Amino acid sequence: MRVKRRDPASVVPYGDRMESSDRNRELLRKNANLLIDHGAKGPSVAAELGLLVAARKGTEGVGGRLALTPSALFFHAHAGNRVRPDFGIPLDEIAALRDVSRGLSRQLEVELLSGTRARFVVWGVPRLIAAIDEARAAL
Repeated sequence: MRVKRRDPASVVPYGDRMESSDRNRELLRKNANLLIDHGAKGPSVAAELGLLVAARKGTEGVGGRLALTPSALFFHAHAGNRVRPDFGIPLDEIAALRDVSRGLSRQLEVELLSGTRARFVVWGVPRLIAAIDEARAAL
């Protein structure tokens, strides 16, 4: 899958910019949903990947898994989704991590240096943020 993006370093196809040893070395893996907000304004990972549908409104969840490696945070979608994005976010491109949970929905927002944002529904947000921060500190 080729990724459409403004900043070539912000979002990369799954597996790119990883050393071969990183592919097999996951620090943490969690089931997650990538949230695609079809009405959002501003840069988003979904827009960069070409996942937005102009005629749609609201938010769509894409089920998959988040995998944290020593160099990147990867999302790999399940095969049963309408769209199946596979992408990675290099840890050195992450500007901020926020727990934006609402009610029972546990959500993590990842903001990149370019201003692009990704939101994931995932359990254990504080633990995931701590693990990502620890991996970023080790870079």
